[in-house]
Amino acid sequence: MDVVGIVAEYNPFHAGHAYHIAGTRRRLGECAVVAVMSGNFVQRGDFAILSKYARAEMALLGGADLVLELPAPWSAAGAERFAQGGVAVLAATGVVTCLAFGSESGSLEPLEVAAAALDSPQYHQAVRRLTGGGAPFAAVRQEAIRSLTGSAADCLSHPNDILAVEYLRALRRTDIQPMALP
Repeated sequence: MDVVGIVAEYNPFHAGHAYHIAGTRRRLGECAVVAVMSGNFVQRGDFAILSKYARAEMALLGGADLVLELPAPWSAAGAERFAQGGVAVLAATGVVTCLAFGSESGSLEPLEVAAAALDSPQYHQAVRRLTGGGAPFAAVRQEAIRSLTGSAADCLSHPNDILAVEYLRALRRTDIQPMALP
């Protein structure tokens, strides 16, 4: 049986989260779902709407089999560190075989292309070339990836795809396989 990981905030748990868990099970068949969830602090340092205990209970009632806490330094960080922390917790279990995540595109290929480009030396050169014009870093980052990959950079315009790219980068250091759900 597959053991699938999901990294989430569930702030609060809603029908879309239940749909994500159910969609994971539809795609894989019988599997166990391990959710790594932010504690009382969520991304960008906000306080969670409900306590971590209430949100964990909601996740269990919504289909998760186990909920583990993502430590605050990672749960309150940006996408890159949030993804790294979540993947590290799942990898530390030693049983998770797949990471299921939502994605606006639902397609792994452009996400993997963008992830590979972000880890390339050419990316850093492109960022150096493009900085200094006053553009926000997110725009510079996307333009640097566009210069290397073309349309794969489009995924860096969508929040779930941005997080998916960071999951793919973090997964490279593990044996956990990615699964993008639209």
